[in-house]
Formats: sequence, C-alpha cells, structure tokens
Amino acid sequence: MPEPLVPPAVPPAAAAADAGPHLRADARRNRAAILAAAEEAFSTLGPDAPVDEIARRARVGVGTFYRNFPTKEALLRAMVVAHIEPMVEAARAAAADDQPGEAVFTLLRNLARELSAFRPVADAVAASGMDVHAKGGATSDRLLAAVDAALTRAKQAGAMRLDVGVDEVAAMMGALCMSDIAAREPATFHRCVDVLCDGLRPVRAGTPGARP
Repeated sequence: MPEPLVPPAVPPAAAAADAGPHLRADARRNRAAILAAAEEAFSTLGPDAPVDEIARRARVGVGTFYRNFPTKEALLRAMVVAHIEPMVEAARAAAADDQPGEAVFTLLRNLARELSAFRPVADAVAASGMDVHAKGGATSDRLLAAVDAALTRAKQAGAMRLDVGVDEVAAMMGALCMSDIAAREPATFHRCVDVLCDGLRPVRAGTPGARP
C-alpha cells in the first residue's frame, strides 16, 4: 500500500488554519486541541458527545471551548474544513505530478483512508441535521475541483478511462468510505478500494471509455 500523501485526521496546522492568523499561538494550540479532542470523542462516544467531555479531553475549560466554538455548528464546520483542506492540497499535488497516472491512483487510495477516518465527523454532522457539503462550503468545492484536475491529467496521460468523471468517482468513493466495512474489516475495505481503482484504468479498444 503506498505511503499516505495526506496527514492523519485533523492535523494541528489544518485545525488552526481556519481560525485565521489573528490568534495568539496559545489560542491556536487550544483550538487545535479542541478539534482533536472532538474527533476522539465523536469516534468513541458517538455524535452526541458532550461539550464538557470534549473540553476535558482537550485539557481546556468549558469557557475556552465556547470562546473558540460558540455553537456545535461552528465546531462541526471547523472539523469538516480541517479534514478537507489537507485532501485539497494532496489532490493539487497529484494534479501537478510528473506521473499523473500513478499519482491519481495513489491519491484515491489516500483519500479513501481519509474519508473513512472522517466518518465520525460526518455522523455528528448528520445527527445535528446539518449538511456535510454545506459545512465544508468552498473547501468542499476546492476538493472536487482539485480531484477533477488530477483525473483530467491522468486521462490525458492515457492512464484512466475517459467515460468516468469526478462526480462518478466521488459517488463511488463516498459510498465505499461511509459503509460499515471501512471500520469493521479494513483489509476488505482496502481490497475494495483497489478494485475501484482498477475499474478506472483504461478499457480495451472498442468499448465505452477507450481511447481512440
């Protein structure tokens, strides 16, 4: 399995980036610690993890929690952005790679791991009645655009079938990564991702999606 192009879930730099440059270093650390603690709490306690437990795990006071995230919606939005932003950077790197074919399939495998790690956050967003894409906003749009650019480069290099676009890839990846198999049977999950990638490779001449 290729080495990850993207960092683990909610890396501190990405967690703090959404806060803006005006925060002091200690405030940025507190914000990153709260996001990491929320990630852990949602993973272990479910989408209704209480604020005081998140604050305890982050080693901050409840008041500090609310200064950073006045509402649960604000917390969830920041968590979504913290997950998506590193994926955007990874997709842009794949689009610029000298070997776009191998780069795009490595990217998809890494995105699959990141999206499966994102599930506790997605569950918490859904339990709150909010839309994941809406919470990610422009960051989600940037991810789709960056993945689309990487796919286009792979097609131009003859490494990917022509009749599949970013919408189909996003639908297949989303369905696979949000399935129970991702957490329950990791080995099977990775085989499924490999099968998905194999299905995106060029098909034989004379069949849909083949290069002329």
